[in-house]
Amino acid sequence: MNAVVPVPTPSNPWAVMQSVFVEHPLFDDIMVEVEDVLSLHGSAAEVPCVMISGVTGIGKSTLFGKLVERYPVTKDGRRTVLASGEELTVDDVPLLALEMPSRPRVIPVAKAMLKALGDPLWNKGKREDLEDRVDLYLRACGTKGVLIDEAQRAVDRNGALTAADLIDWIKSRHGNTGISFIFLGLPRMRLLVEQDGQFDRRWDNDIPMPPYEWGRDIPPKEVPDEEADDEEPESRLFFYGLLAAFQRESPFPFAGEIDIGDYTTAKRFYYASRGVIGRLKKLLAMAMRVIMREKKDKEITFAVLEKAFDRAFRKDKALERLVNPFGKAWKGELPPPLPQDDVPVPRARPQPRGRQAPKRGGGGRKSERNLAVMAALTKRS
Repeated sequence: MNAVVPVPTPSNPWAVMQSVFVEHPLFDDIMVEVEDVLSLHGSAAEVPCVMISGVTGIGKSTLFGKLVERYPVTKDGRRTVLASGEELTVDDVPLLALEMPSRPRVIPVAKAMLKALGDPLWNKGKREDLEDRVDLYLRACGTKGVLIDEAQRAVDRNGALTAADLIDWIKSRHGNTGISFIFLGLPRMRLLVEQDGQFDRRWDNDIPMPPYEWGRDIPPKEVPDEEADDEEPESRLFFYGLLAAFQRESPFPFAGEIDIGDYTTAKRFYYASRGVIGRLKKLLAMAMRVIMREKKDKEITFAVLEKAFDRAFRKDKALERLVNPFGKAWKGELPPPLPQDDVPVPRARPQPRGRQAPKRGGGGRKSERNLAVMAALTKRS
């Protein structure tokens, strides 16, 4: 049964908000960088690869989709002659795009590549046969680059490489075919190149997609005259522009009380989103659902946003002690930094067999700290 995709219509405000596209400030620069690398195809035996990293919700998947649109596949667009003299008609695939499997292994990746390249026998053959056909099809289809989303899956949260065999296999494909690999993923993906010198030399510098930055928490009117030239950091101005874009595209209007050009109001949205486009869209999409469910207001008010934040970021509030920036508990502070994905998480020390972990707090009762954690995790917003 095929999934039904909601169609953005005036009667479906949530779907309209979900479909809003606002470019990351570095979006165009990254597109140009990728095009530049792909243009080097065929000019040398080994062309550079690209790594693009960013936190969840920053726009990597959107970038993935836009790159796929920029380099469409042409069915039966190429004819090639094999070494045996046989003539073969194949698809023209300038950019091969796929997602890293949740368990990165050579054979699943090879089969996914062959399927995307149009091989009718993509699911057949042993490893050696699969890799030979991958190299054959990459050349025959005129492929200049391989775009892999969710590439951080090759590194676990402890910083350990979980797919060393696959990385070696990718190095071989790069060396054999002269195509560029473009990795999209969370920041810990950088650990791939840090742990393998041969892999490192194949890559240009990492291209980060950072969240918007607010800068110093001083309203412009309070900045001394001698510092007036830099009173509004560029990244903050971009964030104001982001708010304006979402306000313009919103199916429900913003109430008059919400002046997105106001310093404090904009900072409320910044706290909620923490400078990440996807989090801002999540907040506003939830606001659509609040309005649709309650069927009272037909505009986005502070009261609607307060409810939307509680529903959209319930887990964040519990785990990171966030306050609702649209409620009375918010005192004007900036949000805490986002958790760092590229810092390895220490592994838990295993307990010797036959021994139980020492209890804290005495007896068989849970400690006060554990009770506090449980209360935080189960607290209703």
